[in-house]
Amino acid sequence: MSEDKNTIERPKLHEVVPREVVGRDVIARYQGQFRGAAYECLALLDGGDLDRVYCDYQDDFVTRLNVNGQQIYNFYQVKTKNKLNHQWSVNEIFGLYKKKNQTSIDKIENSFAGKLLIHTVKFNNSCGKVVFLTNIHFDDDVEACMKACIDCDYENRHFASLLEKFNSAFSKESPLDDVNVIKAIKKLQLEPNKSYLLPSDENFYAIARDTIFKYSEIDLKKIESEEIINNLVSLVEKKSFSKLLENCKESDLDEIAGICLEDMLDILSISKGAYNHLHKGGDSQAIKNASIIQRLLKQGGASDTMIEFASKCKVNWDIWYREKRHNIPEFDLNFIMENISLIAKEWSINNQSIFVIKEKVEGLNNELKKISNTLTVELLLGGVFSVIVRNESQ
Repeated sequence: MSEDKNTIERPKLHEVVPREVVGRDVIARYQGQFRGAAYECLALLDGGDLDRVYCDYQDDFVTRLNVNGQQIYNFYQVKTKNKLNHQWSVNEIFGLYKKKNQTSIDKIENSFAGKLLIHTVKFNNSCGKVVFLTNIHFDDDVEACMKACIDCDYENRHFASLLEKFNSAFSKESPLDDVNVIKAIKKLQLEPNKSYLLPSDENFYAIARDTIFKYSEIDLKKIESEEIINNLVSLVEKKSFSKLLENCKESDLDEIAGICLEDMLDILSISKGAYNHLHKGGDSQAIKNASIIQRLLKQGGASDTMIEFASKCKVNWDIWYREKRHNIPEFDLNFIMENISLIAKEWSINNQSIFVIKEKVEGLNNELKKISNTLTVELLLGGVFSVIVRNESQ
């Protein structure tokens, strides 16, 4: 009896039902947003049109693409549910009801899709797509509505309602014709079953690790991938909460809320100088090749300055080879490449010092003076790393 009384008078923290757990739910939603943005940041390593990811500005995150000199923005909204068997309804996504007369403009405006579709009007042709990311699925009505949007199926009552009320909800002052309304609606994409959005999902690190390897050749150990991704998520969080200036210029916004390739190179500890030399030299796999050169030279005891120098030499060799391969007799060119390949292969297999390459390249340069007076030790060093990079990428 005394034990029961003591339990009542001095309850432990876990024994009392909390007043609310909204704070934890909000944190979990933020974590989903941060993870979604972090995952998108990995695409910066692809070397494609994506050049910046903005965190918690205009939407949960926004990506900027440079397409033929034009800036295109994609807007992302992240919503997660701990109850995995829940399915988003057409009311939750679009603010629409089964009965047409129940639908209100306010409900559409404030729906998940509504908060995304407004970007298609405000940003017009600068808006590429608007995307709803979630860890769960959508019910059949949502799927049917999305299909109707793609097919322009006016028989679908939800699509018909959205089309009819679009201008009232999003473009009252400058109504769009049906063609442009449909064009705007088709920019909406719903992406379900993104389990990595949940903080409890361990697959996030595996997915991120595979993505990093695909783009950079860096084969991370589990603990390394976790550290890198955690650092990336922390950067997203920092960018999301950084205070913006009142009169924000594009350069200010880029710095305060944006994440770019240079940030990714920092996180992956890839030499910016090596990358810049390769990229400016027209190397289509600049990140991967900078990563390979850096990894192998670091193993050989080289400094960061040497890594940049070797990358510059590779670029110069690639240019020389493109220009001279048609001017040098085939026999001589094959002799040059065979010797370079032997040096590259032996050095890679035996994990030798950078000074071993120096000796071998200098010796080869003396042998090749009669073949071409344009060859130098720097070019031959670049040739060795060009071969190493090609072999490592296969």
